[in-house]
Amino acid sequence: MGYRRTAEEIAETRTTLSGVEFVGGESLSVDFLTRPGTVRAILPAELDPGDEPRLTAQVSRWRSNCVGDFAASAVYVSARHEGVTGDYVLTMFMDSDMPLLFGRELYGEPKKLGSSTIHRNDGHMTGVLARHGHELIRIEADLGEDRGPREVLGRNYNVKYDLAPDGSGLVGSPTLMRAEFAQRTTVLRTGPASLTLGGTVHDPLHELEILEQRDAVYVETGMRASCEVVGAMDAAEFFPLALGRSDYWPALVSARLPTHS
Repeated sequence: MGYRRTAEEIAETRTTLSGVEFVGGESLSVDFLTRPGTVRAILPAELDPGDEPRLTAQVSRWRSNCVGDFAASAVYVSARHEGVTGDYVLTMFMDSDMPLLFGRELYGEPKKLGSSTIHRNDGHMTGVLARHGHELIRIEADLGEDRGPREVLGRNYNVKYDLAPDGSGLVGSPTLMRAEFAQRTTVLRTGPASLTLGGTVHDPLHELEILEQRDAVYVETGMRASCEVVGAMDAAEFFPLALGRSDYWPALVSARLPTHS
């Protein structure tokens, strides 16, 4: 019975989720600097800002051994925890439900549904994220020559938490998570780019002021993913950020029950 997994199916699931691989990836990203006060405001109290107030906007597409094929976009914030550097995932968008559920339930990634596309015309590359008819990220880049293969280790910080049923707070303490991605990049190209951030009340990317923009980075890559629990967090401190990871509920009212005198 599919709604109650057998011991064999549980073992297969554990094998799949403990050996996560994302392959055939294409990623177009741009780093930019914003105000230090903005970084401090959007980072959890348990994370320190990185060496500079750097954010990264990324549009990508992937294959996998666990959630099928998908396209994704994200915004990352440079951060560190007890001296270990990484990127805090501010917001993330998937084009289907399984990669959304995987990242949100296992790693604590702040995922929503959104449409991500990458187009290439010779050396020109375009990456776009759109959601509910609004363009949230657009990257236009002119890429240089391939700089060859390399291996890097990336780290992301995320938070797992439960919202109280009446929206009054969190149930228990949030958990800070650290994911690691051992990447083997086969193609790396960089070049000048333009980055445009749009926004809505649900996805206020336009509030992230771009003070200095770096060149775009395009990679073709694959990676093995793992994740670990870092520790408990302060629920009251994180609650405003937890609400900010979802759509703005009051703006979603489409009807109300009639009132009776």
